[in-house]
Amino acid sequence: MDVVAFGQALGDLTIDDVRAIAEDLAQANSSPADELATTRSVLVIEQSLRRTHRLSNAAAVASAAATTVQDVAVRAHVQMPDPGVTRVARSAAQLARGLVVCDSPGVNDAVRFLGRGWHRLPSVVRL
Repeated sequence: MDVVAFGQALGDLTIDDVRAIAEDLAQANSSPADELATTRSVLVIEQSLRRTHRLSNAAAVASAAATTVQDVAVRAHVQMPDPGVTRVARSAAQLARGLVVCDSPGVNDAVRFLGRGWHRLPSVVRL
C-alpha cells in the first residue's frame, strides 16, 4: 500500500467506520506491552524519516491523513473534539508517516504493528 491509496481509503470512511476503527484501535493497544511496542514502532519510523531526509514529506501526508479523518467527522456533524475521531486521526497520521519510508529497514514491521486495529480498511489489511 502507498500513501495515496491510504489517503483515498480514508476519504471513503463514514463516521460509523471511524467509530468502529477507534474501538478496534483501543482494543489493539490495551496493554503496557502494546504501548511500548507502539512507541518503538514510532521511533523506528521517526529515525528512518530523519535518516532519509523525508521529514517534510511525512509531515505533509500526516497532516492530510488526520485532516481527512476529521473531515469525515465534520461532515457527520460530530461535535469536536471527539476522543474517537482524535484516536483515528492520530493513528492515520502515524501510519501515513510510516508509509513514506516503508522502503527503509524495519519500517514495514513498524507500520504493520501500527496498522493493528485498521482491519476494517481493506488497504491496510494488505500491509
